[in-house]
Amino acid sequence: MGTTGLVAILFTDMVASTQAVARLGEEGAERLRQTHFALLREGISEHAGTEVKNLGDGLMVAFVAASDAVACAVAMQQAVERQNRRVGEALAMRVGVAVGEATCEDSDYFGTPVIEAARLCARAEGGRILVTEMARALAGARGGHHFELLGPMELKGLPEGVVVHQVRWEALADAAPPLPTRLAVDRSLAFIGRAGEREALERAWKQAEQGSRQVVLVGGEPGIGKTRLATEVALYAHRQGGLVLLGTCDEDLAVPYQPFVEALRHLVAACPDDELAEALAERGGELTRVLPELPRRVPGLPPPQSADPETERYLLFSAVVGLLGAVSRWRPVVLLLDDLHWATKPTLLLLKHVIRSGEPMALLIVGTYRDSDIGRGHPLTELLAELRRESGVERLALRGLSDGEAVTMMETLAGHDLEGSELALAHAVYAEADGSPFFMRELLRHFIEAGELVQEGDRWTFLGEVSGIPDSVREVIGRRLSRLPGPVDRLLTLGAVIGREFDVAVLGPLAALDGSAVVEALAEARQAALVREVEGSPGRFAFVHALIRHTIYDELGPARRIELHRRVAETLESLGYGDAYLADLAHHWVAATPASAVRPDDIAKAARYSEQAGRRAMASLAYEEAAKHFEGALGAARQGGDGAQICELLIMLGEAQRCTGDPAHRETLLEAGRLAHEYGDADRAARAALANQRGPDGGRRRRAGGCPGTGAGSGRAGGYARASLPPGRSRHRASFRGRGTPSRARPGGARHRPSVGGPPDSCSSAGRPVVRGLGLDRRG
Repeated sequence: MGTTGLVAILFTDMVASTQAVARLGEEGAERLRQTHFALLREGISEHAGTEVKNLGDGLMVAFVAASDAVACAVAMQQAVERQNRRVGEALAMRVGVAVGEATCEDSDYFGTPVIEAARLCARAEGGRILVTEMARALAGARGGHHFELLGPMELKGLPEGVVVHQVRWEALADAAPPLPTRLAVDRSLAFIGRAGEREALERAWKQAEQGSRQVVLVGGEPGIGKTRLATEVALYAHRQGGLVLLGTCDEDLAVPYQPFVEALRHLVAACPDDELAEALAERGGELTRVLPELPRRVPGLPPPQSADPETERYLLFSAVVGLLGAVSRWRPVVLLLDDLHWATKPTLLLLKHVIRSGEPMALLIVGTYRDSDIGRGHPLTELLAELRRESGVERLALRGLSDGEAVTMMETLAGHDLEGSELALAHAVYAEADGSPFFMRELLRHFIEAGELVQEGDRWTFLGEVSGIPDSVREVIGRRLSRLPGPVDRLLTLGAVIGREFDVAVLGPLAALDGSAVVEALAEARQAALVREVEGSPGRFAFVHALIRHTIYDELGPARRIELHRRVAETLESLGYGDAYLADLAHHWVAATPASAVRPDDIAKAARYSEQAGRRAMASLAYEEAAKHFEGALGAARQGGDGAQICELLIMLGEAQRCTGDPAHRETLLEAGRLAHEYGDADRAARAALANQRGPDGGRRRRAGGCPGTGAGSGRAGGYARASLPPGRSRHRASFRGRGTPSRARPGGARHRPSVGGPPDSCSSAGRPVVRGLGLDRRG
């Protein structure tokens, strides 16, 4: 005796299969048939269908939900169409779908929906999908499918006409390159809610597909689901044939243009050789500033042009736009930039340039950021304000799930409906976490680990008191950490000091353990869902969420943090990672040197590594990062009391500030001039004065308003330079006059000004003729 219930039935049929046999021969036709059915079965698996039987030229498939049956039919037609384009075949398929009560007996189905679906399939033309009225009604708007009413249709074997609809579908683009490995999503965690936000993102993607550059910026608090939402849309675009690029910003690692470098490296790796060579033909050499490995992939690229700082950066930005624009002409692109609240100023400047570029691009940029982490004066806040006036830019404010969505999420995780104490727990967890998916999962994990939420058979039962929910998720994370064995907790503490991500090769020596012991200990942390292995980087681990790392780091006292930062820095040095980890060494040594009670050697290392990191950032045109490193070096040098070093760092800091357009560069360089005057250092006084005479454009007067470097500040800097000259050198004093000071008149009324053009590192050479005249040239 069979069972009867509501079911959706789908039939497929290959059109003109006999002609295919005649054209391809028995063997070729069989290969085509096997490939055809393999494509169909991929759609069945993806949409939760059950293959009932193979009919020779088609399949009969059963579904629990009508929406799955319709989605599967569309996926099948798209897969067949794309395969036809690949192999140059014109194999067509027709599909019929019906819904109703049917009897299942011996793994087969019998009843009216079976007859309707089979007859609709037989009546359909190749490439068409016909469905009954009930199938259309039950499928509804889920999946975004479009139905066209065809009207009543007489079907053989049925006493009355059946109202029939045709499902409209669009062909997919060619298969996109592989996804970035970090976009892997645990599909067991269903995506709940966010219907409006997802619709907005998918609408933006459709516009990008048509060649319109679109930007969607998703803001919200930590753990609210920003990255998951962006990832879902990226995966949707990838299924539609789009190229997905991912770039992430790191809180501690200040790599210039980090997310763009990460995204472009994936693009270069995934792009076919001929497409890449064509895309880089015009401006590819400029990209070698941030992708030094590029010439190995595309030999013959010209070196980047040398010009003033702003021109060099403009050329770099234009090259990024050119590459994205060229690639998007072959396939639409999604650029996902995650955690923009940690983005450096150079990264945001490049982002603004890409958004405002007039170059046509089939590009969707999705940026995520913590709106709780940006305030007035934050670089991202300034960018968001500027982008309000840009067309094609949309902002989404993500908030917590609703109470109903939260219950649905927890029922999905449990695998059954919730009732009684379990339903009360779901409501309480929702209220405590304010609908944050991450926080809710962390709370549930806490109850499971505490033995208060247990699985009995196929159901979960809550044995604790709802009032016992912790006051904050931070406390929940703390309690989870407290259950770890001491050695594991110690390793996580060291990892938190290193950063969001950490290497076993560094963590082992730091903890005085061999690599196998570290990996074994981290396995427990991984099992507790506190850390994960970074895909594609063996031996590298990352905290599952930044809040976990923050919880651990914040529990350390100031003295403990200083000591651990020093140990991390010493470990990096001992491993010979100086050049590769220059920014990390600068970060850790600066963090290890507070205002007092520091060893002189530590201060010297903080100053040296920060200065080197600053110089490297200047060479990469990341002036904001250079200024940050020079400030760290300056703070360390001020503790050491080396006046010459302090003066030198002030000049470099002033140069970096000048290149960013920061008006503070005037006071910085004035301080350098005062200090040089105090020490009688004419060389540095000259360089400080000359640097203060320039504006951010490298000394060229701007088209409107002149150079920001002119005025009282530059005049005072020139005064310090003239005052620092030795007696008898007065004939050179005119060389230090500021631009606000009258210059010496030449015969015929011409006025002489020293040449101060050129890139930041040309300051010393610009003042060198004057220095040689003073007899202070130290080059020999």
